[in-house]
Amino acid sequence: MRLFAGQPLWRFTFALSLFSLLLFAVGFVFALDPSPLRTAPLGTPVTEQPNDQASTPLPAKGQLKVVTLGDSLTRGAGDANGTGYVGLIKDALEKRRGASPILTNLAINGLESSGLLEQLQQSQVKELLSEADLILFTIGGNDLFRQSGDIAELDEKKLAAAMDSLATNYEQILDQIRSLNQKAPIIYTSLYNPFGDTEASADTTPYVLAWNSKAADLAARRPNVIVVPTYDLFFRKEKAYLYSDHFHPNHAGYERMAQRIMQALE
Repeated sequence: MRLFAGQPLWRFTFALSLFSLLLFAVGFVFALDPSPLRTAPLGTPVTEQPNDQASTPLPAKGQLKVVTLGDSLTRGAGDANGTGYVGLIKDALEKRRGASPILTNLAINGLESSGLLEQLQQSQVKELLSEADLILFTIGGNDLFRQSGDIAELDEKKLAAAMDSLATNYEQILDQIRSLNQKAPIIYTSLYNPFGDTEASADTTPYVLAWNSKAADLAARRPNVIVVPTYDLFFRKEKAYLYSDHFHPNHAGYERMAQRIMQALE
């Protein structure tokens, strides 16, 4: 069953949402790097400008402590090389700074936002977060699509309820992390749609776009939280950048995610 079949108004709203999301993603890239067509390898140092230090959210010196949280995306599922975007970020930071960061990856395959909230109550996790110089996390894909039922026949009410619950948990996640660490940048990598080239695209895309917009809005109300968009990185490129499970990125997909995150850190 199509959720929105026969509703021309929805088609207009969907097109408008898609345009807005792509405009946001393009604007994000241009805001962080006015030369988006550059082909320098990941982690290549950028020529220093007089105000670079002021715009860099990381400590200028010393060995970085990086803590990563979330679901299978942060765990690196689907990457045949076993690195995922987290490993690529680690390598890029080492190349940029000349010293390997201390990385603690606390992500758990299949984790939902409620599970991440529970994890944040653990004393060891609190200690690690309080000492971190950089915090990265992903969450939300399992909330939306695991709780919504059969992907071939999505339940609109379940999806709406999952969205509301995810938003509530996401706010608490941001606030709890920030209460533990008031200085470290928090980077949330928002969702792409792994079903964009399937029959479920029309039903799933509006929820992915709506969630990404909501996540960016909630993050903007909090200090030093950056939302990195990924929807445009996979849109109409699913076969090239998704793993054989057609849900997680492959190595090339994770490379695109890592490049986008590194742009946010420049």
